[in-house]
Amino acid sequence: MSNTLTSKVSGRMTSRGWAIALGIGAIVLAAVLLVVYLDRYRARVGGANAPTPVLQANRYIPIGTPGNIVASGGMYTSTTLPRKEVEVGAIADPSYLSGRAAAVEIFPGQQFTTADFAATDTASVDSQITGVQRAISVNIDNVHGSLSQLQAGDSIDLYIALGSRGPGGQALVKLFKQNVKVLMVPSQTGPSGGSNLVLRIETKDAADYAYMADNTQMYFVIRPVVGAKPTKPDTATIESVLR
Repeated sequence: MSNTLTSKVSGRMTSRGWAIALGIGAIVLAAVLLVVYLDRYRARVGGANAPTPVLQANRYIPIGTPGNIVASGGMYTSTTLPRKEVEVGAIADPSYLSGRAAAVEIFPGQQFTTADFAATDTASVDSQITGVQRAISVNIDNVHGSLSQLQAGDSIDLYIALGSRGPGGQALVKLFKQNVKVLMVPSQTGPSGGSNLVLRIETKDAADYAYMADNTQMYFVIRPVVGAKPTKPDTATIESVLR
């Protein structure tokens, strides 16, 4: 009887020991697998397959295209590639494009590199317009506009003065266009006191600006750099001024 009891107890302890051993083995195996996984993950992330940010062209970019146009025009896509696929000098930060221009033709899907964009210290007029935008040169004299206070990049409201047109006609001043960007201001005024400003306009307004420049007196009002509110359309006549 005692031998039988001893055998049963011994069998139970042996089974429990095996169960504990198997449990410990499973834990050890899981730990080993975790270490192997982490090692492989670190190798993938820190090695040739590490995801690396880069800018890629999403359309054709001609030679000479200013970097600010590339950035503002959304001519690129920000993506990530395995490090082994990233070209030498790849550009990841769009701010790098500022003050630079495309030195080569860039095709869709091509990575941006520092060799593709050369530094430039010029701000040509054609580099500041895109799409339906155009640039027009208009003359303004120093009496009706203070060129000493105007700088390229300023925004202005344009007013025009129309003289009387025959019997019953009336002189008036009215708002012509608001929030017009000045692209270029002459460094020196002309000998007669007049100077040409280059303004950014839309192609649909080109004829109106050309007529205005030849047939009216132009006045401009400088707008705030930030926080400018829309200008209320207004027309002034002798009656409205005296009123």
